[in-house]
Amino acid sequence: MSLIKGFHHLTAGVSGAQEDIDFYVKLLGQSLVKKTVLLDGDEPIYHLYYGNANGDAGTLVTSFPFRQRGVKARPGSGQIRVINYSVPRDSLDFWQARFAARKLPFETVSTRFGEQRLRFQHPCGIEFDLVATERDTRPACVASDIPEQFAIRGVHSITLSLREVAESIIFMKEALDFRYVGEEGPYHRFEIAGGGPGTVVEFQHEPDRLQGSSIYGEGTIHHVAFAVDNVDQQMVLKDRLMSMGHIDTSESVHRNYFRSMYFKMPGGVMFEATTTDIGFLIDEPREALGAEFQLPPWLKERKDELLGRLEPIAV
Repeated sequence: MSLIKGFHHLTAGVSGAQEDIDFYVKLLGQSLVKKTVLLDGDEPIYHLYYGNANGDAGTLVTSFPFRQRGVKARPGSGQIRVINYSVPRDSLDFWQARFAARKLPFETVSTRFGEQRLRFQHPCGIEFDLVATERDTRPACVASDIPEQFAIRGVHSITLSLREVAESIIFMKEALDFRYVGEEGPYHRFEIAGGGPGTVVEFQHEPDRLQGSSIYGEGTIHHVAFAVDNVDQQMVLKDRLMSMGHIDTSESVHRNYFRSMYFKMPGGVMFEATTTDIGFLIDEPREALGAEFQLPPWLKERKDELLGRLEPIAV
C-alpha cells in the first residue's frame, strides 16, 4: 500500500492578496478556507488557503501574496508549470463564456490523454487548466453564479516542467510508488493510489527551457504537497529517500494545521509530504472556515501587529 494518498495542496507565490481572492473565490467559486501567515521569516506575508467548503485534502491551492514585498520568482524548468482543476464533462463551454464575460484570456480547448482541457492564467501569470472528466466524485465548489453541473471539484493533476525526465521517472516509481501510465508527445503521466482526479502527475519534457528559481516569490508555484497519514509515514518515506541517496530531505516541520517534510525530486521540483491528522478545525468550526484571521499559538500575541502590516482583504 502506498504511503502517498494523493494531493494535499499546492502552494504558489502570487501578486496582490485581494486580486488572488477575487481570482479563486469570485471567478472560480473556491472557498477561502483559511487566512493565516507564512511561517518562515520575520516579514508578515499572508498564507491563503482555497478549496472546497470542507477544506478537503486534494482540493487545496494556497497562496503567498508577495507584491507588498516586491519579490519576484523566475519561472522555468524544475517547477510545477500548470495547476489542473477537474470539472465535469461538457462544462468547458460554460467556463469559456464565463472567462469571456470577464475579459480573461483563455486558449482554445485541447485534448491530452483523452481529456479535454481549457488553459487560462492567474493574474500573476501562473497557468491553469480545467480538465473535463466524469471520474471526479468530490463535492462541487458551487457559488451563486456557478451551477453544480459545471463547478470545479478539486485539483485534478499537476504538470511539471523538466529538462530531463529519465531519473525523475525512476524516482516517481521507486521512491514514491506512482504508476507510469502513459506518454503522449512531450508529456509523461503517472498515477498513485486508485488513480483518477487528485492523483495524477504529468511531466512536460522541455529540454531547452532554462532552470527556474526555487525561492518564495511572485509568479511561480513553489511546491506540491502529497498527503500522508501521519509523521510515522513521513519518516518511513524519509528513510526510503535517504537510502536511495536523496539525502536533502527536511525534518518534519510543524505548520500548525499539518506537519511537512520537504524534498526535491531529480528534476528539481520541490515536493512535500504532508500529514492529514491535524486539519483546519483546530481553530475554527467547519461552518466558519476562513471567517477569521488565524495564527498558530506561538504568534497569537502578535495578531494586531501582523494584521496592521498586511493589506486589508475582503471576500
